[in-house]
Amino acid sequence: MLSGSPVGCITQKQEVIAMKAAYLTEWKKLGVAELPVPQILDGESLIRVSYAGICGSDVHIFEGNHPTAKAPMIMGHEFVGTVERISGDTKDGIKVGDRVTAYPLISCGRCSACQEGNPHVCRSLKLLGIHTNGGFAEYVAVQTKALVKVDVQLSDQVAALSEPFAVGVHVNERAGIREGSTVLIIGGGPIGLICGMVARYNGAGQIVYSEINPERIAQIKAFGFPDVIDPKSEDANARTATLTDDRGFDVVLEVSGSQPGLIFSTQACAIRGTIVPVGFPGKRPEFDILQCIFKELSLVGSRVYSFAHFTKAVRMLEDMVISGIADPSKLISDVYPVAESQQALQKMVDGRNLGKILIKM
Repeated sequence: MLSGSPVGCITQKQEVIAMKAAYLTEWKKLGVAELPVPQILDGESLIRVSYAGICGSDVHIFEGNHPTAKAPMIMGHEFVGTVERISGDTKDGIKVGDRVTAYPLISCGRCSACQEGNPHVCRSLKLLGIHTNGGFAEYVAVQTKALVKVDVQLSDQVAALSEPFAVGVHVNERAGIREGSTVLIIGGGPIGLICGMVARYNGAGQIVYSEINPERIAQIKAFGFPDVIDPKSEDANARTATLTDDRGFDVVLEVSGSQPGLIFSTQACAIRGTIVPVGFPGKRPEFDILQCIFKELSLVGSRVYSFAHFTKAVRMLEDMVISGIADPSKLISDVYPVAESQQALQKMVDGRNLGKILIKM
């Protein structure tokens, strides 16, 4: 089980006793505060954060729409930094000075999911930056066994993408995407693009997007995915038939969270194909269950990621960068200083971002 000490716990032994943090005092109010550095407990490390990414769930928290988050708090579960201090023994070779990212899931270790080896779907799952203080701060406390070293050839900014790439790895694994798979991704936002990059890395034979935003369509094509269906300007089902010889796609990843996207997913999926809903709908959606029955479709859920998939995502990013097969840094659309954290969140709220937004600590 992971733990993060609450803000306010310090000891006189610590050289640094205060830090700057983007502090959510109440819903829709995110200001920079001078706060005490968290005290680390046995088995924890103190991480000096360099960059933190903004996730869609951070938007829900900021807006006051997250079902379990509470204010005041420090958000941020996507971050990279340097190990400043370690409390207790470490068996994983982590040492002071290492550049690391952190697996942010907090599992109870006792429920049936945890006991069966699936702690990422723990019945009482919590996350750093949602249920305990996270990485929108100069320092964060993380259990040492949750840390993953980052290769020196991976920049801090790209390493900050490890968590969303872990989502993409887990989605691909749940979907069963493999060499030669034909894949439709509905929604070309940051997670949709990452899912496509991972699918291409896994050898998918055909990757097609469905997107209605002209700027995102241009970005999808700039990432090397030329086939984009625009349901606003063309018959999406007819285009699907053309692209797949009237067969449909082996896998459909519904990343938009929209009602039309969910309906289109059942229409575009091949007989006995697989649909993975990834995007969170704003309200309880309607779904064409008859298509699932008639076509014997597999509907597969995907929630966050396992520690193994998180580690795999870090190694995948390293391989992409070192081998030059992809440039994940192109996903980063904006970098804001911590003093402008609220403006960064507001850009996400307004839907004006094309890629990932990072906060520099």
